[in-house]
Amino acid sequence: MSMKQQTITANSSLMGSIQISAGSSASWRAFMAAYLGWVFDYFEVYFLTIVIVPMAKEFGWTTGQISLILSSQLASLAVGGVLWGYLCDRFGRRWALQLCILQYCVGTLARAFTPNFGYMLFFTIFAGVGIGGEYGVGQTLVTETVSKERRGAWSSMLYSGIFIGIVLAAAAGGLVLPYVGWSWSLIIASAPVALVVLIRLSAPESSLWEQRKLAGQHLASGHEFIQPSFLKPLLLCYVTATLQLFAYYGITTLMPTYLVNVAGFSLTKASWWVFFTGLAGLSGATVAAFCIDRIGRRLTLSLAAIIGAVGGILVFLLWSELKSLSEILTPFFLLYAGFGATASVFGSLFSEVFPVSLRATGMSSALQLARGTTFAAPLLASALYPVIGYPPLIIGAVILLILLSLMAWAFPETSGANVDY
Repeated sequence: MSMKQQTITANSSLMGSIQISAGSSASWRAFMAAYLGWVFDYFEVYFLTIVIVPMAKEFGWTTGQISLILSSQLASLAVGGVLWGYLCDRFGRRWALQLCILQYCVGTLARAFTPNFGYMLFFTIFAGVGIGGEYGVGQTLVTETVSKERRGAWSSMLYSGIFIGIVLAAAAGGLVLPYVGWSWSLIIASAPVALVVLIRLSAPESSLWEQRKLAGQHLASGHEFIQPSFLKPLLLCYVTATLQLFAYYGITTLMPTYLVNVAGFSLTKASWWVFFTGLAGLSGATVAAFCIDRIGRRLTLSLAAIIGAVGGILVFLLWSELKSLSEILTPFFLLYAGFGATASVFGSLFSEVFPVSLRATGMSSALQLARGTTFAAPLLASALYPVIGYPPLIIGAVILLILLSLMAWAFPETSGANVDY
């Protein structure tokens, strides 16, 4: 048999491979491994925005130093997305998921013993590289494991884990941090290292990736990384994610600091504000999960962005009600539900436009490079809000959400599409 015939035979076999149904035990175990890792990924990101307040007070860090720590975490996510995405395509989904979770847990534990600013900055970057890898790796495992008919819903519910992470971070900030202090809080926050054991014992490897490996087709050749077939979807996913994440981080990352230092909130009250936005985001992601396989990826993303923009406009108009948190809560709910719904579309939409050999590298790099790009958002916000106030930042987010609603239509519709190519 010729090499060409062998390739065709291998491809035909792979195209005919059976994906595990969404209701099967293996699919559920793969989903839970990715989901729990993602929950604690965002717990780490958001708990830092809370725990850094008492740390800065104890060490005398300036607003600029706080912003640098928060921004360095975002920048390191880009490194982690590219690194772990490539390692995931090369060595397997389950292996990469274990190690990136282990990395961010070690980084979190190390920060519990922070003696100075430089040490904190270093281990924030170290943890951020691990955090940056988790979502792309986990989403790739889910994409290649669950059925194509419900892949969008499972992917949206996977992304909704960030809001569970945010709610847990807010609860830890309001109920644990004031009583045990920042050091013990960070020690407790490193507990998800136990997930590594869970994943090793229960989570399956992607059968699609394993079959590609047996056929010698799991690795992309070097020239494939510079082909338009890879670069075009990479750029499209990157720009789309950047619009959403810059809007989100631009108004959210420094909000607890703003609420405490400017609006006069207690740390506990600011933590409960974060809790509320997490619930709103979870609601948005849940609605998106219901819609995405029914009306498609593009329409779900576009409508969600418009809802978020409407909420942002109302927040701007009612900003004077911030301290009382009365009439402004509903607009804030719409804004953060829009953020949750838009982001939850990215998992299925991004992973479905890349082939198996480039999937984790492409979707993880696009999303985490976008998160890394938004390192500028907290720096920009910290420079602007003392001068122009917070409401103009809200309008900036509204503009980005409107652009996001238009970007949705640049993607092909991939609902129910095969991903074994």
